[in-house]
Amino acid sequence: MEELDGDNVRVSSRGRVAERDIVQFVPFRDYIDRSGNQVLSMARLAKDVLAEIPEQLLSFMKSRGIEPRPLVPATSDSASVST
Repeated sequence: MEELDGDNVRVSSRGRVAERDIVQFVPFRDYIDRSGNQVLSMARLAKDVLAEIPEQLLSFMKSRGIEPRPLVPATSDSASVST
């Protein structure tokens, strides 16, 4: 499981090394709440699994030379919601 996770070593297939680490493995047994609070257990699991997504996205964008667009200042007109 540690090898497939790719955090420390890039996984290779047929001699071709992965460009990025896009897989996140976590030991499910570490998230089983012995008190029976499954909601809390699943929230912790989701938090840990999703934690790497921002870095994965940034890594992909940088590898493709994609720059973020400049921020557009919010105006009072664009911030209002009409019904």
